[in-house]
Amino acid sequence: LLVVKSRWIGAAILSVATVVGIAMLPLAETEVSGTGQIAWVEFDRPQIARLVSQRETVFVDVTADWCLTCKANKALVLERDPVLSVLNSDAVVAMQADWTQPDKRIGAFLESHDRFAIPFNAVFGPSAPQGIVLPEILTTTSVLEAIETASLASR
Repeated sequence: LLVVKSRWIGAAILSVATVVGIAMLPLAETEVSGTGQIAWVEFDRPQIARLVSQRETVFVDVTADWCLTCKANKALVLERDPVLSVLNSDAVVAMQADWTQPDKRIGAFLESHDRFAIPFNAVFGPSAPQGIVLPEILTTTSVLEAIETASLASR
């Protein structure tokens, strides 16, 4: 009986250690890969038009805590350089709409772009006041090209 309990306790300790180790992997990868935080401003649809009229470029990210693709886009594209540096620069306003809880304003915004699900990302600017809608799976190239295209008239 003592041997069985010892094996069970050993297996439990090994399981807990494995889970803790796996849980810490994203933290370790973040430190090594050079990812960072984006200085998001809260979603405000009327503000997009105001900013564009002032020759600003706006990157809009509609996301939710439960959206795995949104998390992947952040980890693999948005929170890595060179995109991270551009989104945190004075050249772009990074605006985030959190759809974790239903929000009619965000739903109406998505619907205005013929979308009804997330992830949804778009770039607005002097050359693209109606927005450039990005693919659901982001790439560094797609984000940077959309920002450049939307910003052209401001140069």
